[in-house]
Amino acid sequence: MTHSTGPRITVGVFDADESDQAVRWAAFHAAAVGGTVHLVHAFVWTELDVNIDPISGMAGSGFRNAAHSLILDATRIIRESHPDLSVTSEIVDGNAVPVLVQVSKESDLLVLGGRGLGRLMTLIVGSKSLALAARSYCPVVVVRGKVDGSGPIGLVHHEIATEVVTRAADLAEAYQRDIHLVVRPETTPEQAQEILAGVAQRISLTHPGVFVRDVTIAASDSPKQLVQASEDACLMVVAGERSASAGGKVAAPRQLVNVLRFANTPVWVERD
Repeated sequence: MTHSTGPRITVGVFDADESDQAVRWAAFHAAAVGGTVHLVHAFVWTELDVNIDPISGMAGSGFRNAAHSLILDATRIIRESHPDLSVTSEIVDGNAVPVLVQVSKESDLLVLGGRGLGRLMTLIVGSKSLALAARSYCPVVVVRGKVDGSGPIGLVHHEIATEVVTRAADLAEAYQRDIHLVVRPETTPEQAQEILAGVAQRISLTHPGVFVRDVTIAASDSPKQLVQASEDACLMVVAGERSASAGGKVAAPRQLVNVLRFANTPVWVERD
């Protein structure tokens, strides 16, 4: 989905520093692609049957006011670096995952903080982020590490998924960056060069200004090696595959979980 005003970048806003980083990255991305930012906070307290009303005589108290403060703080973060960016927001009653899945229907991208969806909810990257990637109606970005890196777009190669290559090329063009390929550890140097040539040729047909500059063979599937493969990138783009069965879960390349947990940079999970 692409709106008439440009892509709609939806950010899950929660009570965590990582949420602030997600807001910063979303603002940067929206400015790069000519999009808008939509801030969403999932207000779970109504479902937990707790008192959300303000304390009598104490201005600004209460869970509902705290939620509004989170949205105001997120808006302020965006305005500091992108004062002219279009920003909308909403507070939706419900648990984080179903709320964000629902709003993803009207979004072009869903952006999440890299260590979960709020301290109180304890939703850890690698489980809930993958769950959202499986159920989301749009791509998901998990923001980790630096949000303003100057390196290339990292592309984790996938043998079947082709849309991830197009996405990486679109991002490289918007950010004015090169692409750096990462291939599986069992790939031989000769195979890696063949993959590099094939990806470069395909991208040149639709994005002639984008250069695929290099390829790295991951030394292993270990977190350390995957971090090293991503440390120079400003963004890692990874394919997520939905299984053939109805309502099937995402079965991503086996690097994905460790990339999500240990990457030094935001990770874009592209839907098939």
